Amino acid sequence: MIQYTTKNKNKIIEDKNKLQVALSCVILLFLWEIIAIKIDNDIYLPTLGQVLISIKEIVFTDRFIIDVISTLGRCIISFITALGVAFILGIISYSRSWFKNFLTPITTLASAIPNMVLIVLALIWFNKESAPYIVVFIMVFPVLYDCILGSMNSIDKGILEMANLYKIGTKNKIMKIYLPAIRFSLISILSSTISLGFKIVIAGEVYGQPLYGIGAMIQSEKVNFNTTAIFAWIIIIVVISFLLNQIEKFLVRRSFIWKR
Repeated sequence: MIQYTTKNKNKIIEDKNKLQVALSCVILLFLWEIIAIKIDNDIYLPTLGQVLISIKEIVFTDRFIIDVISTLGRCIISFITALGVAFILGIISYSRSWFKNFLTPITTLASAIPNMVLIVLALIWFNKESAPYIVVFIMVFPVLYDCILGSMNSIDKGILEMANLYKIGTKNKIMKIYLPAIRFSLISILSSTISLGFKIVIAGEVYGQPLYGIGAMIQSEKVNFNTTAIFAWIIIIVVISFLLNQIEKFLVRRSFIWKR
């Protein structure tokens, strides 16, 4: 009875929070429309109707799918590469303190460099197609590396001593001890890291202007002073980010169910 009451109470609180968020969105959209009508200049702020029409025009263009897939592809490839390198270097740093000390100034510097500065440098050093990959890798790698190294440092030393006592091989240690610990830590930052990579890719495309990509289209609209289309792309980016977040949550749930 107590458990049922608690669940019912939690559901009421959750529904209340959702209602408040929805109300906030309605108020913000209402204020947007009022201000846009008051300004009466779509170069500064278009109306909701103008933005919706622009979204429809963008979505039904021949290159829309190619632009979205190009940006998502750059994000996913860069993230997976950064995750793989962070995993390998994290294990080496965990087992070799000198290697960890060697990487510390590199990861600290990478974390401290502003995104825009890094994008400019990447465009100088690499071509416009490669720059977004490089920028995302450099910005995401320190986050993943610190997460992986931190999760391994938190593993119970007694478990590792027992593994050594029973002469468990390195492969089994990684699969049975390190990976489960890393997995839980990565899940907590997965959504924010992928979102960060997605935004950085778009920023890199805005500056680099590759042939295809969301950022390239935003830069094109900026040159033409098409603020309405820029707002349309912003909404499209928000929707894509939301969908990525939902997919990530679904995969995490499936992963837990499969694990059980």
